[in-house]
Amino acid sequence: MKVLVGANNGLTFTPSSIQAQPGDQVQFVFLSQNHTVTSGDPAAGCQPDGKINSDFVPVSAAAAAPTAKKTKKAKKAAAGNAAAAAAAPPANPPTFTVNVQDTNPIMMYCAQAQHCQEGMVMVINPSQDGTTSLAAYQKSTAKAGSNTPATGGVAGGTLANASKAQAAGKSAKKTKKAKKAAGAGAALAALGKKKTARRLRM
Repeated sequence: MKVLVGANNGLTFTPSSIQAQPGDQVQFVFLSQNHTVTSGDPAAGCQPDGKINSDFVPVSAAAAAPTAKKTKKAKKAAAGNAAAAAAAPPANPPTFTVNVQDTNPIMMYCAQAQHCQEGMVMVINPSQDGTTSLAAYQKSTAKAGSNTPATGGVAGGTLANASKAQAAGKSAKKTKKAKKAAGAGAALAALGKKKTARRLRM
């Protein structure tokens, strides 16, 4: 079964609730922006429970409309083309697949900016009432003071077709760490050379 993430460029999971049996797979399909699929604590809105996390999944923007002459008609046509391109789903969207283990309710939210508080939540196997119902979780998340991302990267599912932007972001983080380590190593080496030079003078 599929859940669309950010359909029509909106802050939504579609559908916002599903019933799944043990052994079923729920595939989250990312269609726009940069969202997460993060399992949350039903007693604390927009807070991770540490079980399921897609991490941030950016979706590449559709190709921009061709440049046209600066006439009113051309500008209007270009704006319409750009809007249509932005609304068009990607050809090979990123997906995050979760294997359902039991029939217990699983609260999901997007940890980007204020998306969770703005209603970007859903529930797998919601109860009819109580804290694990969709209505209760929507109410809890709408009043949340903060929207907290999960830590530790992808967990509880399989991410596929992730964009180059996500990989580049991870590479950039590694590069920064490597540069920092290299800088520290160079500083220590320079200090060692200075000490050696002083000993030779003595």
